[in-house]
This record gives sequence, structure tokens and C-alpha cells, in this order.
Amino acid sequence: MKVFVDTCIIGTFAIDEKNKIVHYKLFSVDPDLIAERLAQVKRGELIPEEESLIRELIKSGYRQIAWDKKVDFPGISCMYEPDNPGKKTLQKDFRQLALGLCWVKSHSELNQVLTKVNILLTKKELRKPKKDRILMHAVGVVDELDRVINTLSERMREWYGLYFPEADKLVSAHDQLARIISEEGERGKIKDKKLAKYSKISAGMPFSADDLKSVREYSGAVSDLYKTREYLAEYVKTESRKVIPNLSAVAGPLIACRLLSIAGGLDKIAKMSSSTVQLLGAEKALFRHLRGHGKSPKFGVIFAHPNIQKAPKNEKGKVARLLSAKLTMAARADFYTGKNISEKLLADFRKKRKNARAKKKS
Repeated sequence: MKVFVDTCIIGTFAIDEKNKIVHYKLFSVDPDLIAERLAQVKRGELIPEEESLIRELIKSGYRQIAWDKKVDFPGISCMYEPDNPGKKTLQKDFRQLALGLCWVKSHSELNQVLTKVNILLTKKELRKPKKDRILMHAVGVVDELDRVINTLSERMREWYGLYFPEADKLVSAHDQLARIISEEGERGKIKDKKLAKYSKISAGMPFSADDLKSVREYSGAVSDLYKTREYLAEYVKTESRKVIPNLSAVAGPLIACRLLSIAGGLDKIAKMSSSTVQLLGAEKALFRHLRGHGKSPKFGVIFAHPNIQKAPKNEKGKVARLLSAKLTMAARADFYTGKNISEKLLADFRKKRKNARAKKKS
């Protein structure tokens, strides 16, 4: 004999193939307990009421149950049927059951319990660690720091250039110049061999001690921002490999997190088509094209991916399409299964890229 088992807000029920309730175990009318039980059910765990019900079913001679769990129970065959008839019956009739079994005295009381349980479940959901959201904020800070640091570095170069213009031309890296200014500053005390040659013959104007102190303090702040940016970028790389291993491997950690940020989370990007993923970050260009102004964009933030950067101009679009298809698969693997299939995805990407090149040559 086969029976359908399902759990709702009032308890666990077993419904036979004739749509008749054969056994049930009710919860106590305690919103905290009910919320905890329903959270366990959502995670696919067996709750005490379900275990007790199944034991009664075995004693009654039932040998097969169908429900929305992928678990085994000794003494009875368990079938996974997420949309079984028993579940639909329970969803439709739970109010009548709650009143008929005297679980509550009125619809008003049932509504109060429902409200409290839903609030508790929502709080539990909000408390769940969502590392993809943390990564989205972290990469947002990295990108914001890039913009701010570039602006501040240009101002630093202009300011210090009044005093030592040769340094602006000889030191191209902003962070290196910021460190030299903050740690040494005065022309005669600079240890860098290239700069030391020009320190005595510099065309720059003289700075007072206060002038020099101010620009050094400012440069020190810029240097600290570079260190902060470097630390956060490393944090994003490390954490993305744990949280989104497939997307991080295929796109690269920073691009992967930028895709997450634009999409609105791993759950959102996992449900997107590859063509949508391909254009994430190019929304303005796409809307201009739709209004009849400008060409259709071929890529968004994935344009920074090394494989697209290295591809010939006439092949960038094809590489972007192939890459976005793999990114979509990577995001879905991260969200739905959690399995790391990045090596397979990358190998398949390289193989298709190689075949495309060979086909073009022939």
C-alpha cells in the first residue's frame, strides 16, 4: 500500500491514494516550535513528528510512502515526489483540518498563528549567512577605492610636481610615488637612484617645512588607501574561491563578484540566460541601442576577461558568447549544487575555443 506524507503548519499527515487521511501528528500551538519544525522540513531534515508518523504507518502495514524528501527510512520504501497529490490536498484543506481537529478555535486564531510563524521564518531566513552579499559589497568597495585613489593620486602628482616635477615623470606607478613622498618627501633625502640624480638640479619651486609636511601627510593617506585596496582585493579573491568556486574560476574572482553585484546576487544570476550574463554591466549601451542610438553591445564587465582581451577584434563577440555560456553554467552549479565543476567548464571552454580557431583556419 502506498501513502503520501506531507507536513504543514499544523502538523504531519499521511494521505492515502483515495485522498483520505489515515494518520497524523499535530504540532503544539507554539509558533516558535512550528517555525523550527518547518525550517527543518525546508532543509530536508526528518522531524520527530514525521518519524513517529512513519513508524505508525509501518505498523499499519504500509510499505511505500511518497513525499518531498530524499531520505530513507528503515522498514518502508521512500519515493521522492515533490508535487504529490497528498501535498496538494494538505495545502488546500489545512484550514478546515485545523478547525476540524480542534487545533485552533477559529479562523482568527489560525491567522494569528500563521502571522507569527511567518514572521519567525522570515527572521530565520534573514539571519542565514549570505556570503555572496558580503562579496558584492566588498568588490563594490574595491571599485569605489579604484575611482577615489585615481582621483587623489592625480591631485598628489600635481601638488608634489610643483616641488619635484621630475618625480612625476620618472615614477609612473601612483602607489610607488605615494610611498616615496610619504616616507622621504624632501628632494635631498630621496634614496631612489633615478630621482636622486635630479634632486639637486630640479626645476621645482621651493617648499617650506609646512608645505612639505602637508603633501607628505596627504601622500601617506593615499598610500594607506592603496594598502586597503590591496587587502580587500585579496580578501575578495580568497573568499570568492570558497563561496562561488565555479564562477570565480571561469570569470576570475573580481569579475565574478562584479557580475554578482550587477545581477543582485548568486540566486539572480543563476536564473539568467547566458545572453543576459554576457551584457551585465552594459545596460546603458543596450538601452541606447533599443532607443535607436548606437550599436548593440557585445559584452559588459566580462570585456575585462583575459580571453576576450587577447582575442582578435573580429572574434571578441564569439569569445564573449562562449564565455557567458560557461559563466551561466558555473553560476548554476554554485547556486543549485555547490559542486566544483570549474575544471570541466574551463577544459570545455578551451576545447571549443581551439575548435573554433581550427575551423576558421581551414
